[in-house]
Parts: sequence; structure tokens; C-alpha cells
Amino acid sequence: MRLPDTVLKTVGFLSASTTQVKYGGTGFIVATPRPDGGAFLHFVTAKHVADELGDAPFALGINRKDGGEPALIHADDVRWFFHPTEPNAVDAAVALFAPTNYAELDLHLITEHHFAMPDKMPERGMGIGDEIAVVGLFTRFWGQKRLFPIVRTGNLAMLPTERVPARNFDPMEVYLAEGRSIGGLSGSPVFIRQTVNFMMKDDKGEEFPFSGLGQLYLLGMMHGHWELPGSFSKAENAEAVNMGISMIVPIHKINEIVNGPEMILMRNHLEAEIMVSHGSVHDSDLRRPNVPTQIAPEGAKIPLPTQEQFLADLTKATQHVKSE
Repeated sequence: MRLPDTVLKTVGFLSASTTQVKYGGTGFIVATPRPDGGAFLHFVTAKHVADELGDAPFALGINRKDGGEPALIHADDVRWFFHPTEPNAVDAAVALFAPTNYAELDLHLITEHHFAMPDKMPERGMGIGDEIAVVGLFTRFWGQKRLFPIVRTGNLAMLPTERVPARNFDPMEVYLAEGRSIGGLSGSPVFIRQTVNFMMKDDKGEEFPFSGLGQLYLLGMMHGHWELPGSFSKAENAEAVNMGISMIVPIHKINEIVNGPEMILMRNHLEAEIMVSHGSVHDSDLRRPNVPTQIAPEGAKIPLPTQEQFLADLTKATQHVKSE
């Protein structure tokens, strides 16, 4: 399955250290539309990755459009949002994303239009056996002058209607895929290619069914390879690691965080501040110390995107972050 180059631009790499960068996880950006036609951006990664980062400073590496050395976005005291009703059963974490150097980043956003929501998958030709692609970090080599994501491919293997046991989490609602995950792919976006079915005619004019490859959709996020809880025997766990099955957090579970009550409240706060900033009050007169935290420099401006230049002038947020 040939992937469009834009898929490689959907990810950034996470480093727990801001002084000696050593990447250890992956994340990606999803966009939520604003009433004016713009969008708020959200950085998504695995909850277990966010838990490891904790409240300590960390760095996010993303390639630049000019081909220069990767941009490092330094974040401190970031507020992560987890699933509003079952945080111990959804391995996903979300934070608002608004770096001042957004226009320089070689970054491709994933919009809600490309979410593979479960109620839409059958009618769009997505299901068991369809090809998937995981885009993320290869910890053995990621590049120096430019970041190089790795792509691992496989197939959607199971759509269980029951929860699956998972190590360090409550039983989870996940998809299973053929294709083992590796360290560094935690938090990676998982794309699925739809199958397009249509009828064709042979040289005698008789119709026959034909299948082809369609568009890519965001199926979810990589949790990790199949691991059984500690209550299972060592032999069973060894088999689980080697069987080549990975667990995917469905996009609709991530969407429940992005559109959960806490994140909606935060976006409402920011939307209100945007509206005030477009009125008669100057930016220097605006002070909202209780506005929730997001990934962006302190004192910078809230994203004011337009349809023509989608989020190219992100210049505000309330997070202690600086870019290099």
C-alpha cells in the first residue's frame, strides 16, 4: 500500500529531556472546527506516555518546512486531558496545541472528516482484513538533520464487541491488528485504507465485482503490542508478545476526550478571549490568569486561523513553552 507523503507529516516525536533530546514516543495533531471556519488544534498521544512525562518539562520535535533542523517545542507543566468517564480504560491523552512557530512546521493536520467512526466504517468500506499503516518513531534511528518517521503496515484483524484485558489498564475497548508494535510507536496514529467495491464489465459486457483501494482514514492510536495482565502465566505472556498482534485505541474514544466536557469548557474560555481580542479592548489589556493551560508560549496569542491560511498564524496560548 503506497502512502501519500502527507501521512509522514502527521506526527511529532516526544523527548522527556529538553537538554539532551532522546525521543521515546509519538504524537499527532487533530483539528476541531471553530464557528468562524478555523480550528483549535489538539496534540494526541498515549496516556501511558503522558504519565511518564508527568509535570516535568519535555520536548516535541517536528520537521520544518524549509528543510532545516527539526523544530523543538519545549513544554512545561502541560495539562493533559484524559477520558472523562473511564480514564483507566482508555490509553489516550490530549492537550491543546498552539506553538508560535506553527507556520514553520512541516505538519499535516488530521480533521474530523477523516475519522473512521464505527458507525461510518461499514458504509465507507472499512472492516476486517483492510490494510492499516502505523506512522511513528523508530527509537533505533530517527535522524539528526531531519526526523524520519517509520511506517509499519498490517491488517485489521478483529473488531471485538467485548472489552479486552490490558496490562496496567482496566479492560479496554480496542481494535486488534496484525502487525506488532514496537517501543516508540506508542501514541502513533493508525490509518486504515478503505476498500471500494464496484461492478465492472468484461469484454462480453457481463458484469463482475471488482475491489480497489480507497481513501485513508484515521482508525485510532497505537496502544502497543498484545500483552496479557500479570495474572496470566509467563508462557502465555511470552506467546502474546510474539504473536504479532497490536492493540489500537479507536478514534471515537479519543474523540470522547477531545469533545468531553473539560475540553469543551477550555475551548469556550479561549473562544471568549478571542472574541474579546477582536473587540475594542487591546491585547495588552487582556488578562485571564485562570484560563486553562495549553501547549504554547506564555503570553502568546490564541490561534486565529482563517480558511485561506489554516492556522498559519497561531500566536497565543497560556502554556510555558518556547520554540527553537
